[in-house]
Amino acid sequence: MAVHEHFGVYGAWLQHGQLVTVEKARGPYTGWLDLPGGSPEPGETDVDTLRRELDEECGVSVSEVLGWSDFDVRVDRASDGTPIDFRHRGRIAVVSVSGPVAAVEGVEDVARVVLLPPGDPRPVTPTVSSAWRSLAQQR
Repeated sequence: MAVHEHFGVYGAWLQHGQLVTVEKARGPYTGWLDLPGGSPEPGETDVDTLRRELDEECGVSVSEVLGWSDFDVRVDRASDGTPIDFRHRGRIAVVSVSGPVAAVEGVEDVARVVLLPPGDPRPVTPTVSSAWRSLAQQR
C-alpha cells in the first residue's frame, strides 16, 4: 500500500466557547470534523496560507496568531473504514479572528462549518484533538 502524505496549515479558535471546525466533504476524513485550513500554495508562507484558508472556509480574517504547534500523525483507516497509509503533518495556529464565522459556499472539500462544543462525541480528525490541547494551554 502506497503512503500518501499531506502537509497543511490550520487555524484554531473558539466562537461562543465552541471550537470552529469544518465537516470534510472528501478525502480520508470525509464526514469527520477538521480544523479549517489546507495546503500552502507555491510561494505562500504559513501565515499567508492560514489567512487565505480561514477566509475561504469560514469567511473570517486572522487578527493575531497567538501560537503555533506542529503535528505529525499516521492514519491507518479512512473515515469509511478503508485501510490506508496516510501521513498527515502540519502546523496549527491558535488565532484570534475578526468577525463571526460565515457560511461559505463553493469550497470543494468542506461540506459546512460546525461549532464543536467540548466533549462532543462526533468523529474528529487528529488536528481537532491537537487544537483542544493547544487551546487549553493558552488559558
